[in-house]
Amino acid sequence: MPTGLEAGQVDRYLDRIGFSGDRAPTAGLLARLQVAHLCHVPFENLHVHGGLGVRTDLEWSYAKLVEQGRGGWCFELNGCFAALLTALGFAVTRCSAQVANPATGELGPPLDHLCLIVGVDDEHHGHSGWLVDVGFGDSSLHPVPLPQADEVTESGSVPSGRLLASPEGLRYLEPVDGGWHLQYLVDLTARDQSEFDARSQALQTPPGHFTEKPFATRALDPHGSRVWLLKDRVKQRSSSGVITETAIEPDEWERTLVDWFAMPRPS
Repeated sequence: MPTGLEAGQVDRYLDRIGFSGDRAPTAGLLARLQVAHLCHVPFENLHVHGGLGVRTDLEWSYAKLVEQGRGGWCFELNGCFAALLTALGFAVTRCSAQVANPATGELGPPLDHLCLIVGVDDEHHGHSGWLVDVGFGDSSLHPVPLPQADEVTESGSVPSGRLLASPEGLRYLEPVDGGWHLQYLVDLTARDQSEFDARSQALQTPPGHFTEKPFATRALDPHGSRVWLLKDRVKQRSSSGVITETAIEPDEWERTLVDWFAMPRPS
């Protein structure tokens, strides 16, 4: 199976996320690519919910995201994005993260989530490192700079993300109900894409969050606006944080999926 992208595939991928312009691998380009990806490629579970199955390899993810115009979850989204960034000249490390239970704070198993650490060398920033994630739903719209020991860094995006160095790894936090809450813990050990296969298969086995109810979500702009299509409603957030919800009937679901995400339900 291919492990990298050819020039023509890079062009088609950039078209898919609506990007054109200078491709020099700078911190500025990295930020523009991340927000473009989050706006154009949804985080969604429709293959998994429908029992159709998904894989983690690049051949599968590229075909699904770029050629078929669909979305996916972290193993597909960040796995494919890693290949694009590598092809453009960035230094990319695939990392395992343990996702925190929002109710208890308890961490899930290793390889529960795939995120990226991206190194950049450019004349404006020198050498810099960033946490990059296009596969965690409603998370930071921009790369989050890596902290030094015991330092806290923030993305400055809406919604914002914060990284805290700890002996266990990088702690990624987001603001929830007026406080900072742990979302996941990053192990900085470099991983091969295939190492996430077993966890991907386990998360496709009912019961579980990804198998119970269909959903799709994407950013609408670089300022925090977002849309979710849930089982029985459309939820929208404006850039000022105002939430609106509109109920939809079962026979409206397929049309709504096309209207907001330009894709049909997979079959």
